[in-house]
Amino acid sequence: MKHPPREPVPVTVISGFLGAGKTTLLRHILSQPQGRRFGVLVNDFGEINIDAALIVETAGDQISLSNGCVCCTIQDDLIEEIAALVADRPDIDGILIEASGVSRSIPIVEAIETSKLASLVVLDGVFCVVDAAAMPELDYAAMELAIDQITGADMLILNKVDLVAPPERDAMEQRLRGVMPSLRIVPAVEANVPRELLFGVTRQADTKGKITEETCSCSDHDCHHHHEHHHHGDPHAEVFASWSWQTEDVLDEKRFRAAIRKIPPAIMRAKGILHLQGDGGQRVMEFHLVGKRSSLTPAAAALSDGNPASTLVMIGMREAIDPQALRKTFEACLEVHA
Repeated sequence: MKHPPREPVPVTVISGFLGAGKTTLLRHILSQPQGRRFGVLVNDFGEINIDAALIVETAGDQISLSNGCVCCTIQDDLIEEIAALVADRPDIDGILIEASGVSRSIPIVEAIETSKLASLVVLDGVFCVVDAAAMPELDYAAMELAIDQITGADMLILNKVDLVAPPERDAMEQRLRGVMPSLRIVPAVEANVPRELLFGVTRQADTKGKITEETCSCSDHDCHHHHEHHHHGDPHAEVFASWSWQTEDVLDEKRFRAAIRKIPPAIMRAKGILHLQGDGGQRVMEFHLVGKRSSLTPAAAALSDGNPASTLVMIGMREAIDPQALRKTFEACLEVHA
């Protein structure tokens, strides 16, 4: 029996200079995949140091892991490696590529977006890991490469912030933003960041099935929000928060596109299923934001059938998310009926 074609596999690229923490981030993901099966492409298995308890078998340039993931060594042609991985492992939910510490991410992105892979994979995000303690000490050539890696990324993971005094960290962020004002910077210790930043946010519903805001402006002792458990036991809860919004009304497409440009840098990741009214009539669109890159594309039929509501979900720095301001921004996109 002929199987229907699968959706393109999302690809996440992890770049960064030598010793920044790329492998540590990769180990975190593979140790706790949260139900996802990954295909992983790396330059050298020797650098990964995967926990022996995870390894099921090793065969040539491939390691099978007990969580359903598989690691493969990158050979000469990345395009062929990606195509072979998709063909050999139809069960994977995503592909992770750990770039070499001395490589630039733009050629990798160009390989992923080549026409040969258009129906097989889709670029989901490019994340650059930076060593906050070591970066100021890089020489000119190394700094030039590190900046090139950063400018080619959607989001910067500023790792090892625990080793840097707050004034030094603030000065570093200011210098980076001076070159790239739209840069999204995520602080991290031991390359530990929320999975939602890496692989996207999901809609959270209350008992009535409505999408609700996951941040609130009240003080913690007054908060009876249904997502209150996010305040406790989560090491990221003090740093990151999520916000969501839903409307039953149609949104004006031009206004929404303008509102996207107003999303503050504190928002790192966002997703939306939107009913938009534009010059070509009403249509359902899927919105994604990953760091500095955003897209608005036609939604799959399964996402548009039977649900007239538009929903947005965002995740970002807790102290900088202003629920009222965000709500005002997107309520201004509501279509005005004569």
